[in-house]
Amino acid sequence: MTKKLNQYTVIGWMVALSSLILFACSSLRHALFQSTALDLAVFDQWIYLASIDAPPISSLLNFHLLGDHAAFILYAIALLYKIIPNVHWLFAIQAIALSAGALPIYALSLQSGLSPVYARAVALCYLLYPALFNSNFFTDFRPEAIAVPASLWAILAGITGKTWQLIAAVILILSCKEILSLTVIALGLWFWLVAKKRLYGWGCIIFGIVWFVMTIGYLVPMLRAGEAGGVVFYATLGNSPSEILSNIFTNPGLILSKFFATDTVFYYFLLVVPVIIGLRWQQAMILLPALPMLLLNILSDYFAQRDLIHHYSLPIFPFIIVWLLHSVQQYKRRKQRRWLTPKLLITWALIAFLVLAKYGYFWSRYLNKLDTWQATREAVSQVKTKGSVLATSAIAPHLAHRKLIELTNTDLPPTDLTKYDYILLNLRHPGWSSNKDFVTNLINQLKNNQKFNLHYQHDDVYLFVKLSDLK
Repeated sequence: MTKKLNQYTVIGWMVALSSLILFACSSLRHALFQSTALDLAVFDQWIYLASIDAPPISSLLNFHLLGDHAAFILYAIALLYKIIPNVHWLFAIQAIALSAGALPIYALSLQSGLSPVYARAVALCYLLYPALFNSNFFTDFRPEAIAVPASLWAILAGITGKTWQLIAAVILILSCKEILSLTVIALGLWFWLVAKKRLYGWGCIIFGIVWFVMTIGYLVPMLRAGEAGGVVFYATLGNSPSEILSNIFTNPGLILSKFFATDTVFYYFLLVVPVIIGLRWQQAMILLPALPMLLLNILSDYFAQRDLIHHYSLPIFPFIIVWLLHSVQQYKRRKQRRWLTPKLLITWALIAFLVLAKYGYFWSRYLNKLDTWQATREAVSQVKTKGSVLATSAIAPHLAHRKLIELTNTDLPPTDLTKYDYILLNLRHPGWSSNKDFVTNLINQLKNNQKFNLHYQHDDVYLFVKLSDLK
């Protein structure tokens, strides 16, 4: 037992260091007012409202927390907000979850017969995989990040015959996002066809199908006025999940054209290149649980689903690392690729990270608001109550702990300014869905509106407060 604990000490430190780095990157991006309202502010508001036992309906999207992707895990996270309602909980949870996947990867590597040295190298390849770093901060927070270690835990539990751990892992996966029911179904096929664990396979398949029907077929549309989540990204295939599935099976020409499109082929390359040096193509069946999410990314009309920057590759890359560890194990067993040392695996992974990870955004993109950074901080600090807010897309994630927060939007200009207690604008950086002409016009309206007072103005940052809130 002592020897086993000592084996995991190094991995524990690796996970801790990775968690700290990922948390620091997310926190820094947020502090620089580079978070996005329609990601972070939405989740932060939902979880905050759930934590105070208010109806968790986002004023930014106008539907219920479960109407997004049936992410029941957000209710568990809301318990932390009951202690201290702070958005940094989300950064910490995501950082720890993504990093923690190295633990089951290490355990799977040892279980497959790899030495601790090779197992640590594969775990480090996991932590250096560019999609892990990029998606951690670029999309602020996504509950499916929690499904990454859960998916690996499910594989480990199934292989080692730990039934209750497998059940817990599957429940955790499904609680993160409704579409991950397809991953659970595919995991069941993998248990049945590859791991020869047929009972576990049937269990995952049945559980996944039931969850798919309950959430995608009923719960999410019910909470979104009949609309299933994410369908808008597949408009060329249909307007509903059933229509999309029908076209997938009845229109092979349309599907094949997407499979071999230039950006799709490049996406295949991006997914495997961080570990390609160690892959054995005969072991590709290991990827079976990743295929549903890979297929959805390929078929999507939204280009961002085919890169290593956004969160869409999160349900895919853990299985690529599992493919890597089984490939290395086979090379070792067959005494092939003797040159494939742990040091070479790590070196290649580090090169891929340096080339594909978007750490450069912190000096190429995320410093563009420094000229108004101090003024924005001061203005935000003067929003003293939980009153309603109208703000730019960059400021909204810092003020989401309230029942009503909305964004400046040129397509949907506010018709009644008096419903807001605070209006916070940045003329130099109007934000997503806004522009300087729109903000200038809004500032002039507010200056001439006797119900509002210009409470703060500096460096083109304006805070207007409704007079009733000043008393």
